[in-house]
Amino acid sequence: MMIVRELWREAARFPAALAWSTGLLALVFLTHAAQAVAIAWSMSAVLRGRPEDVLAALALIVGIALARTALSLVQTSAAAGLGGRVRQALRRRAMRAALVPERLHDTAARDGSMRAALGDGIDGTDAYVSKYIPAIAQVFLACPVIVAALLVLSPAAGLCVAAGIVLALLGPMAWKRMMARRGLDHWDSYEALSSDILESLRGMAALRALGDVPGTRRRLHTRSEALRRATERVMRVSLAETAVIDFAVQAGVVAAAAAALGHAAAGQGPAIEVYLILLLSSEAFRPIRDLSRHWHAGFLGLTAIPGLARIGAFAPDGGLPESGARERAAASRTPGGPADGPTGGRAEELRVSGLGFRYPGARDDVLHDLTLTARRGSLTAITGESGAGKSTLFDLVLGFLTPAAGGITLDGRPVRPDDVAVVSQRPVLFAGSIRDNLALTRPGDGPGRDPDDADLADACRSAGILDEIRRLPHGFDTEVTEAGTNLSGGQRQRLALARALLARRPVLLVDEPTSALDAARAEEVVDTLHRVARDRIVIMVSHRPETLTGAADVLRLEAGHLERSAP
Repeated sequence: MMIVRELWREAARFPAALAWSTGLLALVFLTHAAQAVAIAWSMSAVLRGRPEDVLAALALIVGIALARTALSLVQTSAAAGLGGRVRQALRRRAMRAALVPERLHDTAARDGSMRAALGDGIDGTDAYVSKYIPAIAQVFLACPVIVAALLVLSPAAGLCVAAGIVLALLGPMAWKRMMARRGLDHWDSYEALSSDILESLRGMAALRALGDVPGTRRRLHTRSEALRRATERVMRVSLAETAVIDFAVQAGVVAAAAAALGHAAAGQGPAIEVYLILLLSSEAFRPIRDLSRHWHAGFLGLTAIPGLARIGAFAPDGGLPESGARERAAASRTPGGPADGPTGGRAEELRVSGLGFRYPGARDDVLHDLTLTARRGSLTAITGESGAGKSTLFDLVLGFLTPAAGGITLDGRPVRPDDVAVVSQRPVLFAGSIRDNLALTRPGDGPGRDPDDADLADACRSAGILDEIRRLPHGFDTEVTEAGTNLSGGQRQRLALARALLARRPVLLVDEPTSALDAARAEEVVDTLHRVARDRIVIMVSHRPETLTGAADVLRLEAGHLERSAP
C-alpha cells in the first residue's frame, strides 16, 4: 500500500464523487461475500440432500451475479468521473503554473518534458485516483467485516486471515519505497526521450540538411536503451513486491483452510460453517489483490508526481483568473467593435514610465528609463535593431517579465495581463477548423460562451479576412492543417488578428506582422491594423519601412531608450 498525499488531497476536493465511487465499490465487494455465503449454502444443501434449498441457492447466486454486473458498471462510470475531474483540475492548475515568466523564459526547460508531464503524467494519475484510492478504502471497510465474521465462525481461521492481511499490506511497503525511488529514474528517462523525439521532429528538415540524421538516430537509441533499463529495474522490484503479496495471500488462505479442516474434524459445527470459512477466507484477500493490480496500472503516473509538483500542479487552486470574469462581462459586446477598458468602456492611453529591466546574469540593462505613451485612435510603431529589446518590452507589457524599475499603466492604473492581446511574428495555428482556431481565445468562459457565427464574422470583418473565409468551400468549418500550412502567410496573420480581437482586450501588441509577406499582403495587414487602431491601443514592432506609412508615432528603440523617428 502506498499513500500519495498529493493525489489524496486532489481526490478529497471532490468528496461526493469520491464517496459515491467508494460506496459502490464496497457494494460490489458485498456481492462477492454474499455469493460466497450462497455457494456455501448450496454445497451444504447438496450434502444434506435438500434439492429445494439447492435451487433457491442457485437462484440467489444468479441474482447476486446480475446485481454485481449492474453495480460494477455504475461504479466504473463513477470512478471514471472522479478521475476525469481530478485530471481536469490538475491540468488547469499545471497550465496556469507553467505560463509564468520564470518558466516561459527558462532556457533549461524542454518542451518535450513539459508535454510529457502535462499529457502522459497527468493522464497517468487516473488509475491511482479512480481505482487505487477507492480500493484502499475498500480494504479498510471490507476486510475487517470478513475477519470479524471468520472470528465468529472460527477464531483460529480469523486470526490466520488477519495476519495474512497485515503481512500483505505492510510487507511490500519497503519494496514500494524502493520502487518509488527507481520510478523517478524511470520517469526522468521517459521525459528525456520524449524531449529528444519532439525536438528531432521539429528540426527534421534541418537535421537532414546538416547530415545529422545518423547522429540523431544514435542519440534516440541511447535514450531508448536508458528507458528500457529503467523499466526493467522497476519491473524486477515490482515482481518481488508481488511475490510478497502472493505469499501473504496464499499463506493466509492455507492457514485458514487448515483451521477449517481442524474445525470440521473436531465436529464443532455443521458443514456449512466449513464451507463459509474456506470461501470467506479467499474473499477476504480480494481487496488486497485488487489493490496490487491497480497500483501497477497507475505506476507511470505516480512516477510523474515530482515533476508535476515542480510545475505547480498541486498548488492551491485560486479559481478562474480575473480575465475570465472580465471576458464574461464583455460577452455581449461585439468582438470586432470597441475593446473593453478599465471601467467597461474603451481604454484611452497606455503609459510606460521610467521602465528598466535586466536579465539575470547580464552586465547591462536591456531597457533603461524607457518612456512610452500609446493612445487609442492611432497606430504606434516601434523599430530597432535585433537585440535592442523590443521583444523584452512586449514581454513586460504582457506581464511575462517584471520590471526592475518604472511601471506600466492603462488609463492611470497598473496594466494587467488580461488587458493585452498579442499577434506574434509567426502566429500559431492548430490542426482543426477555422472556427476552432478562432474560438481559442476564451477557454475560461464555460459552456455556452463560445463565440457564435456573428461574433466570428464581426472579428474577421475587422481583421479583413471575412470575405476570403466565405469564399472557402466550408466557410468557418474549413479545416486548417497543422501550423496553418494550407493558408497563405497573410491569411495566417489576419486569422491571428481576428483571434486577438475576439479576446476583447483594449491593448493589442503586434510583432513583425508583415515579415513573411509580399508587398501587397503586407499593405493589407497594415491597413487592417490602422482600422483596428480606431478602437484599440495598437503597438506594432516592425523593421519594414513600408509598414510605417501612416503611423502617427514612429519610435526607435536604441540603447534601452525610445526616441522619436521620422515615419
